[in-house]
Amino acid sequence: MTNSHIWRAVTRQAAFWAALPLVQEFAKQLPRNASTRTAGVPEYLQALQASGAQIAATPLRLTGLVSGFSELVKSFDVSYDESDLQRWLQMAGQVEIAHRETVAWLRSRMPGYPQLPAPQLAPGTPLTTVEFTYRLSWGAQERAQGLQLQDVPSGVARRLGANASQAHGLGEAARALASTLRSSEEWSRLGVARSALGAADREALRDTRARVRQRLSPSMIDAHEPHRALPRHDYRCAVLKEELDTLTGQAREFADAFDAADELVELAASDVFGQLAVYGFPVNLGRVAEIDLEPGAIQYASFTLPGDTWLEPGCLIRIDDSLIADTMLMVGGSFSFGSTSRTRIRARVLPGTSSVW
Repeated sequence: MTNSHIWRAVTRQAAFWAALPLVQEFAKQLPRNASTRTAGVPEYLQALQASGAQIAATPLRLTGLVSGFSELVKSFDVSYDESDLQRWLQMAGQVEIAHRETVAWLRSRMPGYPQLPAPQLAPGTPLTTVEFTYRLSWGAQERAQGLQLQDVPSGVARRLGANASQAHGLGEAARALASTLRSSEEWSRLGVARSALGAADREALRDTRARVRQRLSPSMIDAHEPHRALPRHDYRCAVLKEELDTLTGQAREFADAFDAADELVELAASDVFGQLAVYGFPVNLGRVAEIDLEPGAIQYASFTLPGDTWLEPGCLIRIDDSLIADTMLMVGGSFSFGSTSRTRIRARVLPGTSSVW
């Protein structure tokens, strides 16, 4: 994906969200924004981050992470007021619901929606489970709500406490982003793949979907792992991959095209959008060392930061090097000790962003 129009539309939409008092009140308690991380709600959230909950990477969909990792916080000496935390979680919940409703509306603009015979949308997959998932899930009844008939995401402005002028801006920004997504290579590919499906291809997709549903039934998941969220999630991913790998020809092309189209929405309209809406523009790291570029359709880069600099996964970053002019989304990092400390970062390059931020 190299369409800079998508990133400009995401930036515009993020600006409307960032101007809302509810979003600002929610965002100021996040550890990266708080004046201190050693007390109150920011300390609690920092403990969650340290426990493995990547709340910094997905700030607009963190309520599930908070509940899923809450037991681990008990091992930390954290001082916070429970009533303050609950008030903040109520705000976080409103923001998350509004965000998910916006993404659901954007997805309703996909070619062929709501008739999408993708096995990835079978019950129990990482995209449909009501349990923990790292993916931005589709709601159980989402495709039966007639979202494709709505001019703007209804109810979002009310949830966010927007006035009439702000509500108009939210709607216009959502429409503009939907327009750029429709013109993207990923969504065009999905439209072509769907049109090319024959009867045998659709039967293959139905059969695969049925096997996925059976293998990811609650009893099968429990038999594999009855309690732990991460192994259950990993099992869902492994089963889905195994079944998708049985597809061939145009059926496989449709499944792959659906993956690419849906991942574009998650990346642009949630991962990147969330960073811009609550944290602002990318962090400029200046000069870095030991840059390695990984081959592949999706490009990743690894590099070493000077000194003891540390960033949280999900952060939008830029570097001062002609080798990579685009902004990157940090996906991981490591810190090593020795005669000198060394921070190594791995990030996904976002093509088309060099002229945007």
